[in-house]
Amino acid sequence: MPDNVYVDAWVPQPSVAPKSDLFIHVGNNSFCEALRFGVPSLIMPYCWDGHDNAPRAGETGVGDHIGRDGWTEGGLKRAILGLLADDAMRARLRDNAARMALQPGTEMAAQAILSL
Repeated sequence: MPDNVYVDAWVPQPSVAPKSDLFIHVGNNSFCEALRFGVPSLIMPYCWDGHDNAPRAGETGVGDHIGRDGWTEGGLKRAILGLLADDAMRARLRDNAARMALQPGTEMAAQAILSL
């Protein structure tokens, strides 16, 4: 692995997301954290949430997806390089992350719970 690539079974994502250029694999939590920090996602669906998020990432212009099985080194490389080079996507993600940061998420969650 190149020095600028980090692979692990688990990482403290809110700590590493602001320093990341791309999230790969991406379950629901990872997808939300990638959006919050403005990081594109290359989703390789594994569980039900990934299969739901995969097409949505492409439809909304915040990432792409590649099959968990049957992918090739060349296909993976093209997908990664395409996402890293997409300046319009980066701008969209930055704008979205800035809007998300302004939302009072804890208060909104508490109010939703109290309204039940």
